[in-house]
Amino acid sequence: MAKKFSAPLERTARLLDLVPYISSHQGISLKELAAVFKVDQAQMTSDLTTLWMCGLPGYTPLELMDLEFESGFVTIHNAQTLSKPRSISFDEGVALVLGLDLLRSSISPDRSDLLERIDSLSNRLAVLINLPTALSAISQVNQDVSAAISDALKSRMGLQITYHSLYRDELSTRTILPIEIVESDGHVYLSSYCYQALDFRQFRIDRIQSATVQAVPLEIPKTATEQSSYACTIKVLTPTRAIAERFKKSDLSVNTEFNFQTYSLQWIERSIMASGGAVCLNSPLDVRKSIAVMAQTMLDRYKAR
Repeated sequence: MAKKFSAPLERTARLLDLVPYISSHQGISLKELAAVFKVDQAQMTSDLTTLWMCGLPGYTPLELMDLEFESGFVTIHNAQTLSKPRSISFDEGVALVLGLDLLRSSISPDRSDLLERIDSLSNRLAVLINLPTALSAISQVNQDVSAAISDALKSRMGLQITYHSLYRDELSTRTILPIEIVESDGHVYLSSYCYQALDFRQFRIDRIQSATVQAVPLEIPKTATEQSSYACTIKVLTPTRAIAERFKKSDLSVNTEFNFQTYSLQWIERSIMASGGAVCLNSPLDVRKSIAVMAQTMLDRYKAR
């Protein structure tokens, strides 16, 4: 017959309870110990074997648990050492305090009980490692925005958002149907269908200024994938890492050309300007002329009056 082992979470909880129980019941029989924790002796033997490889950081024979149970009776010989509270280093304390501060920012103000417990634990840690009380971490995402996004995803509702576009440097109000939250290049985005653009878009969540849940049509128009994009031809004058990352190209060399698709002419204008003399936009010609005008306007500001 195959051995019947308990679920992983139940076993983990039992392992955590075993050490203090054995410490206060030294020499308890294996049969009695199994009965106390409501498992058979084979399972208890397996648990004790696992505990044999646990201990304090360092994990040498000096820090591992010194268990004895081969005789049918269970004893921990280094219980006093294991019971000593572990000290927290300054770096560990800082990480814990900052983590608690981020956790605090994600909790509703209505949960005053949780907020008080977080504040109490944070103050105790700060005193323990002599940490300045001014140290804090603030989430870049507005708490109300996070709550609205969560509600919309759960209820399959839409959102009306105020969004700051970095490429256009402007605020716009959009009605979207959120689909999922994704992470890319260290940023968190909300994949959605945008009813203004009539196409799918990704919005960086930390750039959403406000969000309100509202009802929207759940049927996405079939023309959503037919939204036109803009094809650009770019010539490389000076290959740099910044150019490769900005346009997601590799193996660039002098005077090579590549095609690039974008949904925003403002983005391509800003990207070419930000690249300085490292690249040249060959097409579209109207965007090329627009960039030339902007560049000349900036140069004119340096002329003596």
